[in-house]
Amino acid sequence: MSAPQTSAAQNAKLKVPAGNTTPSAQHPGRWKIPLVLMVTMYIGYLDRMNISLALPLIAEEMQWSLSDKQYYGGLLMSCFYMAYGLANLFLTPFAARLGPRKSLLIIIVLWSVFTSLGAVFSHLLLVFIASRILLGISEGTHVPMMNQLTKNWFSDNERSRATGIWMAGLFMAILTGPLLLVPVMHHFGWRSGFHLLAIAGLILSLPLVYLFVKDHPPKQDDHSDFDNSSQQQRYALWQVVRSPAYIAAQCMGVFNNMLAVGISNWMPSYLSSRDDVEYSDLAYLNAVPYAFSLLALFAFTWIGDKTSRRALNAAICFFLGGLTLFLSFNQESLMVTMLGFTLGVCCITAFTACEHPVVQRLFPQHLVAQGSGIFNGTAMILGGGLGTFLVGQIMADSNFQVNIWPLFFLCVAASISGVFLHKIIRF
Repeated sequence: MSAPQTSAAQNAKLKVPAGNTTPSAQHPGRWKIPLVLMVTMYIGYLDRMNISLALPLIAEEMQWSLSDKQYYGGLLMSCFYMAYGLANLFLTPFAARLGPRKSLLIIIVLWSVFTSLGAVFSHLLLVFIASRILLGISEGTHVPMMNQLTKNWFSDNERSRATGIWMAGLFMAILTGPLLLVPVMHHFGWRSGFHLLAIAGLILSLPLVYLFVKDHPPKQDDHSDFDNSSQQQRYALWQVVRSPAYIAAQCMGVFNNMLAVGISNWMPSYLSSRDDVEYSDLAYLNAVPYAFSLLALFAFTWIGDKTSRRALNAAICFFLGGLTLFLSFNQESLMVTMLGFTLGVCCITAFTACEHPVVQRLFPQHLVAQGSGIFNGTAMILGGGLGTFLVGQIMADSNFQVNIWPLFFLCVAASISGVFLHKIIRF
């Protein structure tokens, strides 16, 4: 088979427009779409992270030992990410044929139902685990559909900011999730937080997508001119996936998920196990780092659009993040730990600001959803699934010294991948 073609050559061969057509850049309502997607990301991410906030209460109710909490807690978190990743890989092509708008409407209903069912049947551990698997499956095509919408509606020099808007929902969830869910779970039981999120998905996300999200700008041509045969699509996807640029980006995605997803899931358990932290303190301790990371996200998206050095920025920040995380753990002072953790999370945010624009850049327009499914699915299976379990063994209990070296090496590996990616695509 011939060597991988450039993205521009692929687009020409497959009759895909290089970049967006004029209507998308002129349509005045296009910025409403990432705002709506931000709401869906916010509620969807709360649905997946609620288990990490509820875990101390679940462990107490189930009378789990520390080893039980590590094992069952890691299982409940990891099974979601494994199912989520597999759904990205195998269900995204079906969702792409259905269209982003219809797919989003369906998955919002499904993830709301499975979130509530998990709380109802939580006394049956196998059913509880099954609900997390079904939740992961239902959310699996969420990010690929948002990537496709962003590619359809925004030009290259706007996509980092557009993506940053809906990615802000993730950080807002991590930021406000403890402030919202910890008091509710503390006073009304942890199941109440699950039911609250199920209702929010149905009364907020669903109507907003129905009213404001369209698959394409009004005057943009549909995909009738594209050669969308299965053989041609597989060839186009394979050309990108086997390219050095994609491999470097995928490595960064895997390493980032091991760090970001693993740490965000286990930080509440790590903090609550410290002698100087009460469970109610998680409402603000877990929120403070992500308040600053939200600001960092907007800064990095703006810098990325202006400089087109997104990968290099992420590479530098991964290394700096590794240093600050290395210094933040195993500290007697809670303030020192929180300061280092905050700086580390802010640095890692540089990759969050660039990963989806890079994916949107690498794949032809009509294959962005499928390409994003491959990228996001692989990153979640290897990073979110295995990474969450790995980090759980490191961070589940702060009464023992945390071996921070594995996390530091992950940051270094991500940094090296970022430098390599920057040399290839300069984007």
